[in-house]
Amino acid sequence: MRDLEEFRGAGAAAAGKRNGGEGGASSSASWWAGDPEAKRRRRVAAYKAYAVEARVKASLRRGFRWIKDRCTGIVHRS
Repeated sequence: MRDLEEFRGAGAAAAGKRNGGEGGASSSASWWAGDPEAKRRRRVAAYKAYAVEARVKASLRRGFRWIKDRCTGIVHRS
C-alpha cells in the first residue's frame, strides 16, 4: 500500500512543479482530480499492490505449511 501512497505523492509534487506552484497537494489537487489517465494509473497501482500482497501471503502460507509438514514427519517417524 505504501507504493500507492508514494505514487500519489510523486504525481502531485511533479504536477505542482509543472504548473509553477509550490508542489503542495492543494495547488495541484485540481490538476489530476479529473484526469482519467491519472485515475487509471492510481487504480492500476492499487491492483498491483494487492497482487503483491496476495503473493507474499501465499508464500508465507506455503512456507509455514512446509515447516509444519517437516516437523510433523520428524515427530511421527520417531
